[in-house]
Amino acid sequence: MAFKADLFESLIDPQLFELPKELAIIDRLLDDERRLSPIRRKLTARRGRPTIPLETYLRMMYLKRRYRLGFEALVKEVADSLVWRSFCRLRLTDKVPDATTLIKLTHRLGPEVIEQLNDALMAQLVEARLMKRHGQRIRVDTTVMEANIHHPTDAGLLADGVRVLTRLMRRAKEAGIGVRLSVRDRLRSVRRRLRRIGQMLRRGGEKAQAEVDRLTAEVARRAEQTLQEAQRMARAVQRRIRKLGPAVGARYRALAQGLVTYTQRLRRVLEQTQLRLQGLRAIPDRLVSLFDPDARPIRRGKLSKPVEFGYKLTLVETQEGFISHWRLHVGNPSDDSLLVDAVAGHIHAVGATPRAVAADRGMSSRANDAALRAMGIAHVALPARGGRARRLFERRRAFRRLLRWRSGQEGRIAHLKDAFELDRSRYRGAERAATWSGEGLFAHNLTRAARRLLALAPAGA
Repeated sequence: MAFKADLFESLIDPQLFELPKELAIIDRLLDDERRLSPIRRKLTARRGRPTIPLETYLRMMYLKRRYRLGFEALVKEVADSLVWRSFCRLRLTDKVPDATTLIKLTHRLGPEVIEQLNDALMAQLVEARLMKRHGQRIRVDTTVMEANIHHPTDAGLLADGVRVLTRLMRRAKEAGIGVRLSVRDRLRSVRRRLRRIGQMLRRGGEKAQAEVDRLTAEVARRAEQTLQEAQRMARAVQRRIRKLGPAVGARYRALAQGLVTYTQRLRRVLEQTQLRLQGLRAIPDRLVSLFDPDARPIRRGKLSKPVEFGYKLTLVETQEGFISHWRLHVGNPSDDSLLVDAVAGHIHAVGATPRAVAADRGMSSRANDAALRAMGIAHVALPARGGRARRLFERRRAFRRLLRWRSGQEGRIAHLKDAFELDRSRYRGAERAATWSGEGLFAHNLTRAARRLLALAPAGA
């Protein structure tokens, strides 16, 4: 085990606590103090209950992303496994941290801490000669990480608003607030119209679309009525909070915050619904979810998914297969505007300028080519349109070899989405989605490092 066993544990066969080879290597990588220093700097509070041991937290979060577990499933698996208890530095008599504790600590740390952890890991890999510092080739690409939302429709978003606000108003009534205020549950009426809209959409045609618009307008009227009731209830909750003064509890504050937040978002959905009913189908900065307001529609030109709803993710991969830098973007910024910052992020993480950079045609521009060469990068492979001189340049063996190598990043992205859950963020909001992507990429880099060390180990070691 990673710590001295107590009397009870000494009676158990030590082989039952022995870590598999890959997990033992990751345990040694995480033993470096540089893994914990970014977390210690973030957790500076001197009040409140002490948090869980940071060694335990970091190892549990690795297991969560490596084996695609939810928080509650993770707690159960660690509690039931002697090997995982040993890896997480938990004795048999120690209580496994609660799922809510892990969730709160994860959201408190945020994406900046995970990025610092990855930078420290990059430095450690360079020291162990698992990754080059100088003479490095990197490839850059973008992908979409979807938000965990249903396909957005105007009527569906309005129904979400009606459902959430009705539930919040019921909670206020149960707390004795706004007893005289009228609160009507319109959800049954709204759902009936949603089912009718689904039938019309399957039928298709101009008449069906006209019927869909009429039903959507009816749902909007009911949502407007619910919104007015929720605004009155929000004022009633605020009066209760002012009356209680310092004695007000977190329950009332959360209720007030929820009513204010979702009334604002439902108002925004109503406004964009009215625009669409008036014939304006393309609405800039459209809200596609009441629960993840930062998610945006992103067109990538895929036949299977013409539009994806979520965030754009920039990835920089080294020739050893490590993700040295990543960045999450709200909306759909142009790929060519992201390349220079991505390369600069790699240089910051590794501490050296790469020898060669490869990217696809979407990141190609004369400005990018000039900027990368100004950084001291000798070989830049950015396919671009041009005259005879450009075509001759792109026919060079070194250029074509870099482009062939770059195409392998598509497989890396597919692996990240499948094995480390970068296909969809389970956290809501841009900052938490950045945390989700950072967790998965940090777990990938640790796993990649362990496998490289196993491959380099002498036979039988």
